[in-house]
Amino acid sequence: MNELYNILFNPLFLFFLIFIISVVLFYFCIITLHNIQFGQVVRDDGPETHLTKAGTPTMGGIVFIIVFLVVELFLLILKDYVNGTKALKINIFIIIFGFIGMIDDYLKVTKKNTKGLPSLFKLILQVLFAGFSLIICFNYNTMSNILIFIILIFIIVGTDNGVNFTDGLDGLCAFVTIVVSVFYILVSLKQENIELLYINLLVLAVLLAFIIYNHYPARIFMGDTGSLFLGAYVALMAIALDVEYFLPIYGFIYMIEVLSVIIQVLYFKATNGKRFFKMAPIHHHFEKCGMSENQIVLIFTAITIVGCAITYTILGRF
Repeated sequence: MNELYNILFNPLFLFFLIFIISVVLFYFCIITLHNIQFGQVVRDDGPETHLTKAGTPTMGGIVFIIVFLVVELFLLILKDYVNGTKALKINIFIIIFGFIGMIDDYLKVTKKNTKGLPSLFKLILQVLFAGFSLIICFNYNTMSNILIFIILIFIIVGTDNGVNFTDGLDGLCAFVTIVVSVFYILVSLKQENIELLYINLLVLAVLLAFIIYNHYPARIFMGDTGSLFLGAYVALMAIALDVEYFLPIYGFIYMIEVLSVIIQVLYFKATNGKRFFKMAPIHHHFEKCGMSENQIVLIFTAITIVGCAITYTILGRF
């Protein structure tokens, strides 16, 4: 039995196993979503090139949730190290955020519009579960330091929405988050935190499988199911690895995406209808300026690589 454990829990073996399983799952997911007509609903005011994306299977992020649920169940059955630990609790909350996105996607597809869950209601859910995650996963006592508690909720919710807004071009969110997951793997190794290493390897494997079908031109979109799932992963893993305050550096793209939306809304209201950007989130602004999707994805991914490299260098000095 010990030999079986050593094989099954070898990081490289798990990584390639999950990658292969995910490739297969995404393939059948595309077929299933196409058959039940769970297609992308495109904004009327969006770039004209996006009109061709209408009907592309969406809610592919459900594979992220399925893989996480199956792997966690598998780990609980075969190994004691995840039972009751921080890693298991973090995974549960990542999945919960994914379910919030799934409900949002379901409403968008069935109602044939881009509204989904009411924005305020979705925000309330994000804030509530962000708070619960801090208490349950990290044992934060709200009474001892309410300011830190509020700041961390802001980081989780802001990052979750930043990743969500980044998911607007073929491959953009996936490529950027692949870079971040590699960064987290390196930090996990540096800290010799095996539990968190497994989570990061799992996310990387699923994302690499997803990008096979999501690169331009995309055959499937992750939807809010995937982007809210990944947003929770990026935020909670940052806190678990004690790098949350470096998010503006290595997660610069997520930050600028959400800030561009905030700026656009505030400017629009303050100027009675004028726009600060040609379109928000900011990747659409660059599209309107004539850049191709591939160019934007390449530049945003490169920026993330630089941000991760800078952060890792800074961490190495401590």
